[in-house]
Amino acid sequence: MLRQLKIGALKLAEAAGLGSLVLQSRWRRERLLILCYHGIALDDEDRWSPGLYMPPALLRRRMELVRRSGCAVLPLDEAITRLRAGTLPPGAVSLTFDDGAYDFYAAAWPILREFGFPVTVYLTTYYSEYNRPVFDTMCSYLLWKGRGRDLAMPELGAASVLLDDAGRARAERQLCAWASSHGYSGRDKDALLARLAERLSIDYEGLCRRRLLHIMTPEEAADLARQRVDIQLHTHRHRVSEDRGRFLREIEENRSKLPAQAPTPPRHFCYPGGFYLTAFPDWLRDCGVISATTCQPGIVDRSSNPWLLPRLVDGAELTDCEFRCWLTGLAARLPHRRHPMSEGQLLEEKAAPSRADAHA
Repeated sequence: MLRQLKIGALKLAEAAGLGSLVLQSRWRRERLLILCYHGIALDDEDRWSPGLYMPPALLRRRMELVRRSGCAVLPLDEAITRLRAGTLPPGAVSLTFDDGAYDFYAAAWPILREFGFPVTVYLTTYYSEYNRPVFDTMCSYLLWKGRGRDLAMPELGAASVLLDDAGRARAERQLCAWASSHGYSGRDKDALLARLAERLSIDYEGLCRRRLLHIMTPEEAADLARQRVDIQLHTHRHRVSEDRGRFLREIEENRSKLPAQAPTPPRHFCYPGGFYLTAFPDWLRDCGVISATTCQPGIVDRSSNPWLLPRLVDGAELTDCEFRCWLTGLAARLPHRRHPMSEGQLLEEKAAPSRADAHA
């Protein structure tokens, strides 16, 4: 109800011409909007998770709205430098994609290249090297595809689970907890996904051949880097830690596996799942990171903490009106809910996984 009232207010403000006034204002000139994207659907992922996925046609429409708005799309590094110097152009925007999914390489990048827009990709590297579906997301996706069925697996206990909304959430928690408590490697987790798909009569290898919910390979990332796509830090295992040493090792391992880019090594970071603790900004500064983005909604100004930068998370649930009003700055001036942080991105602290290739 509150969101519908907010959309109504934004429509009235747009109709009154306030959007263009705010876009050209000194207030907006002193601010940077960082757009955040996660996935571009290769099949039906946008129906499974519309908050994070959108079909290619919607991404194209969003980029057309950016172009029509008159916003200036800047590379992230340049945008942050000019923000600090007070030299941003009117309507400054930067584009970021989290995770480095294969769907960025296959579906998003061709669209962005058409528009000539610079983009930053925060690449997590474990599933880039071990190129199979990301366990957590594929587990959720398979359970969604099996919705309405009864699922029986030893990992879920003696009773079968009805995969309604509550049952799917419970099954996902139990399967993830099982894999974690047994120290499963990436290969073990992949075998568990295959068993889950078999129980649900889903062609798992067919999904893998199409590379749904895969991360791009190191070769694909290097190809993008040669095309001037900015590849930046997102941890190796898509995990952070309360232990400073383990946290920094995740950053350094991730940095060592990213494609070489001139003139500077990767120095921008994105928190996996938007999860951060109060100690993280200091740790990031100590290891040479100059900016870190969250998933909290907002627009960046010179007073923003460089290691806790807000972004607009765009997905299929966002209306064109809301998107346009974020571009102009109108939406940023209204109250908005905090984005829930994904605590599942926090490494277990009591014991490290027992196998060298384990993915927490």
